[in-house]
Amino acid sequence: MVLVNGVINAGTAENSLSLDIVAEKLSSIPSPFIDNLDILKYNDFTGIEAFRVTLAEFLTTHANSSSPLDPNKLVVMNGLTSMVCALATVLSDVGDAWLIPTPYYSAIRADVSKIPQVNLVYAHLPAASVSECQPFQLNVDILETSLAKAKTQGYNVRCLFLINPHNPLGDVYSKELVLQCLQFAKRNNLHVIMDEIYMLSIFQDDVKFTSVFSLDTLPDPQRTHVIWGFSKDFSMSGMRCGAVYTWNDRVLIALKQISPFFGMPTFSQCYLNEMIKDKDWVEKTYLPTNLQRLRKAHKNMSDGLTKIGVPHLVRPSGLFIWADFSKYITPSTFDGEMELFYEILDNKVYVAPGQDFFCCQPGWFRIIFSIDEDKQEVSLKRLSVVLKKRMSSLNSE
Repeated sequence: MVLVNGVINAGTAENSLSLDIVAEKLSSIPSPFIDNLDILKYNDFTGIEAFRVTLAEFLTTHANSSSPLDPNKLVVMNGLTSMVCALATVLSDVGDAWLIPTPYYSAIRADVSKIPQVNLVYAHLPAASVSECQPFQLNVDILETSLAKAKTQGYNVRCLFLINPHNPLGDVYSKELVLQCLQFAKRNNLHVIMDEIYMLSIFQDDVKFTSVFSLDTLPDPQRTHVIWGFSKDFSMSGMRCGAVYTWNDRVLIALKQISPFFGMPTFSQCYLNEMIKDKDWVEKTYLPTNLQRLRKAHKNMSDGLTKIGVPHLVRPSGLFIWADFSKYITPSTFDGEMELFYEILDNKVYVAPGQDFFCCQPGWFRIIFSIDEDKQEVSLKRLSVVLKKRMSSLNSE
């Protein structure tokens, strides 16, 4: 076992399992300067044409699109953070609101608020089973109730933001649920942004992913926008590349107008273009190997959490496990959750507390499993020490 002395980061959603495959592939790509010095000049800030063409073909294939995607409807930017910020700027006025189910990837709040000054209003998903629903299961009734409440509070809700596959839950929405959410948005004249950044990180073979692209017809294509990036599915969070596909020409024009503020370096686009153009590498080497590694790492972490007494959701996608530590927190409060968080951190493991994801019930944590096996083992041992100490203290009270 590799000795780990520092804090183990099991809180940041990065895939460390397949960095070697990506690094080897990028290292094999000749420098784009060899044949084209023009990449050192100004280029299309919405993404160079060759890359948008390749990316449109890639998404057509891997999102099982019902028809070929148009590269001219794609806008490339330096990461989904920039992409969400740009969409908030284009789709909303200052003070408007977007509806989002909780728990959710909380950086979205900063993406929409820091520059565009858009609010988020929440559709809180219940942690406990309700009417035979699974914990934290999304349904349209919750969206309807939450939208009505937001309106009574004076919010002008302009957009529904959904993450599928979901962060932090790991849920993969059914085709029926995707359509129901799109129909809900149409009824209420809302734009929909579907974040599909974990599209290719579904490691359970029998789970089918329904991309918005795969639907034969959209309830309201002019208000439907899909975002995807390389950070998660390709273990490249530092490359900073995201893209939005929109059927709305006015939105497209507006995004193009502000794209110089969010442009991605041409040099990086050239490398990514060559990488995904190699279909054999993508389909026969990278994707199957990455999914196999994710599957194994997820099972190891899930089995380890069960062994040390941590209930958790077992879901088929993503890089994380949504785990319930509530029995180790008495009384069950968000202050108690943070006390446990710092106790775990003092024992040199970083896991993200549920309140960071605006979870409505204290005690839940997101644990990243896409880390080296040695680090998994050490982190589980350190967690076990904290939890045994906690349980002993609670039993003695």
